[in-house]
Amino acid sequence: MKSAEDQGIGLLRTLQLADSFFPTGAYAHSQGLEEMVAMGWVRNAREVGEYLAGLLTDAVLPSDGVALLHAHRSAAGGDGATVIEIDRLLHAMKLPVEMRRASTQSGRRFLDESHALLPTHSIPAALREYRDAVARGEAPGAGSVSCGVSMWAQGIPGEAALFGFCHAFAVGILGSALRLLPVTHGEAQSVLRSLQSPMVAGAAAIRDRHWRDMTSFTPWADIASMRHETAGVRMFAS
Repeated sequence: MKSAEDQGIGLLRTLQLADSFFPTGAYAHSQGLEEMVAMGWVRNAREVGEYLAGLLTDAVLPSDGVALLHAHRSAAGGDGATVIEIDRLLHAMKLPVEMRRASTQSGRRFLDESHALLPTHSIPAALREYRDAVARGEAPGAGSVSCGVSMWAQGIPGEAALFGFCHAFAVGILGSALRLLPVTHGEAQSVLRSLQSPMVAGAAAIRDRHWRDMTSFTPWADIASMRHETAGVRMFAS
């Protein structure tokens, strides 16, 4: 059993890595929201919440979430080959170019920045090998896989890492909403609070799912992302 000090440090590290202050470059991505707004498909805080809930339920948890949990477990078991397989499959499941790019850009930054926080003498082999594979182009470095391996290396449990990832994803989109729509900070906080129960339920639903059974079905977000690639004026990279 972990001591109170270890538990406290684990919580603080989770908060640090899941905070929008952590430099992953996520602020540059709206995850399709910018084009959803441009098309008139999302117009207010309530609809932002519906868009976010749909992404979390139908894509983030059953694909990124499953990948994160299994990457965390595989790293803990010293199975670097499976981490790379998970990474490649998740990357292939992201159909729009922008979504793949957003995932790998933030994932590689997360990997590098979190790696830099560890003492050189105590960097786990699984983290070092995965980071080297990403650098060589053998693994794409998807965001949730990088998060799973990196948070394992920081001593953060898998479920805490999953909630941290989902929280950071939601905050990133809500931050975009504040710049794209007449949404107040209070409304954004209410949306974030409303997503907590669905996150917990979704995490429970995927806890025992095999990584080869990852699923993702958000056609509206895929269409928006594909349209965004050719938009004449863009505030966000995705």
